[in-house]
Amino acid sequence: MQQKSRPFDIAEVRMHRRELADGVYAVMAADVEETDHTATNAGFVVGDSGVLVVESLSNGRLASQVIGAVRAVTSLPIRFLVNTSFHGDHCFGNFAFPSQTVIIHHEATKRAIDERFEQDRAFMIDLLGANVGIEEVVSRSADIAVSGACSVDLGGKHVDIEHIGFAQTDGDLVVRMREDNVVFVGNMLQAPPPAFPWLLEGRADEALATYRRLYELLDDGTLIVPGHGRPMRRADVLHSIAYLEELTGLAREAQGKGLSADQVREALGMKEYSDYSMYESIHFEVNVPAVLNAQ
Repeated sequence: MQQKSRPFDIAEVRMHRRELADGVYAVMAADVEETDHTATNAGFVVGDSGVLVVESLSNGRLASQVIGAVRAVTSLPIRFLVNTSFHGDHCFGNFAFPSQTVIIHHEATKRAIDERFEQDRAFMIDLLGANVGIEEVVSRSADIAVSGACSVDLGGKHVDIEHIGFAQTDGDLVVRMREDNVVFVGNMLQAPPPAFPWLLEGRADEALATYRRLYELLDDGTLIVPGHGRPMRRADVLHSIAYLEELTGLAREAQGKGLSADQVREALGMKEYSDYSMYESIHFEVNVPAVLNAQ
C-alpha cells in the first residue's frame, strides 16, 4: 500500500524563533526557507507587562517548543494566547499553556472546538498521521470569544485582533502588532507563492472578497506571517486573489457544458500554478470540486 503523502512530518518538526521587529517574533520550522509548505507558524510579542502568543500548534511537544522560544527571550507571564482558527495545527497545543493564560479566538472558532473537536482531531490525524501526539491532545477553547475586533495592551505593545471575513473558516482572525506593522493571518494565507488558498469549506466567492479586503487593510510595509512558510509582503496577497479569480471564472465557464471528468480537469488545470508542491492534491481534489459544486 502506498503511504499517504503528508504536508510535513510532524514528528520531525523543530521550531525556531525569528525576530521580526523589536519584541516581535515568529516561531517557524527549521526548513521554512527550503520548502513552500512547512509546519504551522506561531509567534509572540513581548510587552512591558507580559506576552501574547499566536497559535499553539498541533500537539503538546510543539506547544512546548513555542513556550520554550518565549522563555528564551523573557520570563514575563504568557498572558494571552490567540488562535486564528479551529484547525488542530493552530490550537491543539492550547492545553499545554499555563492555566492563567487567557485564550482568545473568534466565537465561531470556540463553537467549532467545543462542538466538533473529535471531528477535527480525526481530520488532523488523517492529514498528519497517527501516533505523533495528536491522540493525547486535550480540548481547550476560548476564555474570550470575539465576533469583530478587540485590542490587547501589553504595555508598550498593542495587539489588534480582527475578523474581516471568511477565508478558510468562519472564525479566521488577523492579529496585528500595531507599533511594528507585523500581522499573523493563519491559514487565511496558506503560505507564500507559489502556494494558493485551500478551499476546505468551499465558499470561494466569500474567500475572494476577504482576500481583497485583506489587501486593502495592509500597506506595502506590512510584514505578513502566513499559516505556513516564510514571511510575506502585501504584494504576495495578489497571487491568492488572482488564483481565486481565475478558478471561479473557469468554473462558471465549464459549468453546464456537459464536460467529462477529464475535460473538466483540462479546462480547470491552471498549470501556471503547478509549481506549488500541493498543486495536485489541493487544486484538483479540494478546490476544483468546491467551485464546481458551488455553481
